[in-house]
Amino acid sequence: MENEIFVGINMKDAVSKARANLGEAALIVSDRVVENGIEVVARKETEKKASADCVIEKSYVSPGAPEESFNILNIEKTRGISDILRWHRVPDALVDVFSSSDFETAIAKNIQFGSFSFSQAKRPLALVGTAGAGKSLSVAKLCSRLVLSGNPPLVITTDRERAGGIDQLATHTRRLGLPLIVANDQKTLRQAMAQRKNDQPVLIDTAPVDPYDENALAVLMELKLFTRAELCVVVPAGYDSEETADVAELFWNAGARMMIASRLDQVRRLGNIITAAACGLVMTEYGVSENCHGGLEKITPKKLAALLVEKTENYEKNR
Repeated sequence: MENEIFVGINMKDAVSKARANLGEAALIVSDRVVENGIEVVARKETEKKASADCVIEKSYVSPGAPEESFNILNIEKTRGISDILRWHRVPDALVDVFSSSDFETAIAKNIQFGSFSFSQAKRPLALVGTAGAGKSLSVAKLCSRLVLSGNPPLVITTDRERAGGIDQLATHTRRLGLPLIVANDQKTLRQAMAQRKNDQPVLIDTAPVDPYDENALAVLMELKLFTRAELCVVVPAGYDSEETADVAELFWNAGARMMIASRLDQVRRLGNIITAAACGLVMTEYGVSENCHGGLEKITPKKLAALLVEKTENYEKNR
């Protein structure tokens, strides 16, 4: 199916035109600001995408459950589970744990998986993390999903220190026809929360945190207390596993219980993602591209097992 171009006064209007012409399953390929509004490039999508209305609901996918987008490779014909995990730089203690049974089963037993819930009256979702983790981009991706599903969120940023970060997120919210509210202190945060209408979803982008700074973590704890938000850590792939374990534990102590794994499309080794999840953080979604439309996907034991094997096999093939 060839791409088609649609222009609207904002993102929602342009996408509505695309769906009116191509059907509800229209895939948004790209978007850009033009003189008279927002231009989107779209095409018909044959595969049904997951619903956005799916803060956290824990879930478990039983081994062998059918999934359209992944077919796990036959590990017995490639490399042993232990070798795969060591290649990903998973700590030895965890290698033994995850090698104790069938790969997918071991992952499901030792890592918690869950979904975001943006149904009415759910608690706000605040994305937290270190500098450059991908918080603002993840907020933008979730904003796109919610707007396209007809459930536009209230978007707040407390990142008053990085003007560039605010501008980046503001550019995206403008395309979606959403205001971006900047909250500099408790007073402005209270005013921002008061703008929530009809129990709509609330997404909060936070300032980068030095996890070794007790004052910075205290700010997150105050944010959680003040807004009743669920804290979700954005963990970028490709970092040292032991260091990531320390950071994950510190964010856990500050009240975070979920994680988004970012940059999985940009790295080979995922050992630090496995380590963070093994520390108790519930795995929700993972970044598959920089595209704000469809750039996050739900992670399951089956998908995670497949990713670990795939990346190992791709490395071996390209050596």
